[in-house]
Amino acid sequence: MTSAFESLSGPSKALRAEPPDKREFEGLIRSGHARLNDALNTSLSIESRFDLAYNAAHALCLAALRWHGYRPSNRYVVFQL
Repeated sequence: MTSAFESLSGPSKALRAEPPDKREFEGLIRSGHARLNDALNTSLSIESRFDLAYNAAHALCLAALRWHGYRPSNRYVVFQL
C-alpha cells in the first residue's frame, strides 16, 4: 500500500524525497519551540501572537516531514500532511 507521502512525491508533485538532515531537523524543532514560547507573551498583540503560533506550527510540521525524508514544494502542503 502506498503512503500519502509516497503518492505525493515525485516530479511535479507536492513532495520530493530528500534524505533527512539532523541539523536542519534540530533547528526546526528549536525554532518551533522558541516561537511557541514567544506566542505565550501576553504583552504582544494578538496578531503577533497568532503569527508566532502559526509559524511555530509550520516549523514543527516541517520538522516531521523532514524527519521522514521529504521536502515540500509549497507551504500549505506541510499542514495538509
